[in-house]
Amino acid sequence: MWKLDLLESKFNKSTPRFPHTKKLLIASNHNHKLLKKIPKSPEDAQVEIEKIKSDIFQKKYHSAYSKLAKEVEKKTIPVDDKEFVSKLITSKLIKIIQSACLNPKELKTNPPTYIGQHLREIVIDKSNECNPSSFYITFCQNDKAVNNFVANLWNNKNVKKILDEIEWSFRVVRGNLTRQEKDSRIKASVGEEDDSEDEHKSLDLEDAYDKFAIYDKVDNGSGGEEQQPELDPNVNYNEVTDEEPSEEESSEDSSDDFFEDEPPKKKQKQSQDSGKSFNLPQLASGYFSGVKEITTQRKNRRGQRARQKIWAKKYGKEAKHVKKNQEILASERERRQMEFEERQRKRELKAKLLAEKQQTGANSLPLGERKPTTSNTARKIIHPSWEAKRLEKEKLKNVKFQGKKVVFD
Repeated sequence: MWKLDLLESKFNKSTPRFPHTKKLLIASNHNHKLLKKIPKSPEDAQVEIEKIKSDIFQKKYHSAYSKLAKEVEKKTIPVDDKEFVSKLITSKLIKIIQSACLNPKELKTNPPTYIGQHLREIVIDKSNECNPSSFYITFCQNDKAVNNFVANLWNNKNVKKILDEIEWSFRVVRGNLTRQEKDSRIKASVGEEDDSEDEHKSLDLEDAYDKFAIYDKVDNGSGGEEQQPELDPNVNYNEVTDEEPSEEESSEDSSDDFFEDEPPKKKQKQSQDSGKSFNLPQLASGYFSGVKEITTQRKNRRGQRARQKIWAKKYGKEAKHVKKNQEILASERERRQMEFEERQRKRELKAKLLAEKQQTGANSLPLGERKPTTSNTARKIIHPSWEAKRLEKEKLKNVKFQGKKVVFD
């Protein structure tokens, strides 16, 4: 795209698409390597311009067609005709081309060659069913259901965003962008940013187990054949949340990063002015200016769940957060299995101990005959001194009283 912008600005004197094209025009007079890449004659330059422009436009048209086809597939089509979807999308794209690239009425009768012969025939031939007016007469004029379906489809919020991106990409390929077109593009991007903030606040995803049921249905990869529309170089899209570009688009437009807006070079003046002022209320204790909250821009970044949802659609099962969640669930499942096995082992051990404690039926057997008990009548033999002592005690017990009783009056 940068080469097309450089050639058109140099040979056709058109308004540059990118801010740095003017610098390249000045550098082309002194840079020999750049001069070798630029045709010398205007005739050769026109041939190369037509070739590059046609190639870029065909890619943008194919990308736009595939995006709209995906959106139409989500809807229930009220017509049985197999070619209805193709005619519907083609008629809408032709209408966008007419408004974006064929503004003068002369161009509608003789469209530029970079659009392609097939599309030029549809634009010129009013009886072609892919022409917007013919499509409306054929399908929508006499069928209220089809008319409502088409109106609801093109008025859908997501489809409107896609149509705006498609129209802007066609305008960028056309070139000679006016100041009014650039300003309207900036206003539209700011409006989309505000809408995206409201959408992010209401995002609510399912639980982890339900998410994996969705991921199983998601195909691996993001479908890299799809291309994203050309974006406005005057808008800082790092602060605006929008669709993430595909891998092909990012690689294709990597060379256009050179044409981003330059930041204003006023650092030296600011440092000089700050050195002269000595009144610093910031050094006072308890100072609060309140300016920081007003001047600092809010980082409009998607939430974690929203970014994970985008990664899941793009990478499928290969997304990092999906793998991490799967590992967590696997470890949790293994831990629960080990706990179950431990409980089962304890139950079996307890049942075994109870079985051992139960009666074995030994008390039901008859008792044996008792042995005769020998009475211990025989006196044990004791020491003679103990025997003499015992006899002496017995004699003292049996001694008769031999004294005299005295009676006192």
